[in-house]
Amino acid sequence: MEIQKLYDIAEKENINILNFKMKNKAIIGCIGNNYSIGLNYFIITDSCEEKTILAEELGHYYCNALYNSNYSNVEINKREFRAKKWAFKTLVPYTKLHELINKGYKYYYEFAEELGVTEDLIKDAYNYYSEGNYG
Repeated sequence: MEIQKLYDIAEKENINILNFKMKNKAIIGCIGNNYSIGLNYFIITDSCEEKTILAEELGHYYCNALYNSNYSNVEINKREFRAKKWAFKTLVPYTKLHELINKGYKYYYEFAEELGVTEDLIKDAYNYYSEGNYG
């Protein structure tokens, strides 16, 4: 999936995307029924990272996985995992990963370059699918 498709998804869902200078690379928030994603373009290193981060933030939206600082670490980790899972199912679906393996791809960086995502997302997706989770 191309990065523009993620921006189109956000637009379709009426999620504002803002250039937001902060300590983190991204944040999603909701006031009332209005969602916004802040991306810190000043510290996002490249388009692969931008795409991966935006997909994860959209994952927070689609999986109802928002949280605040009052949540326990366990609950935060659960919500982060749900959002990340949405990101790799969207950007690194099992069928695509399997197809690339059959083509001879072996290293995380090869998959990441082909799909335009970070190696960390590839590792997470690979580990998830290796545990027998395909859907």
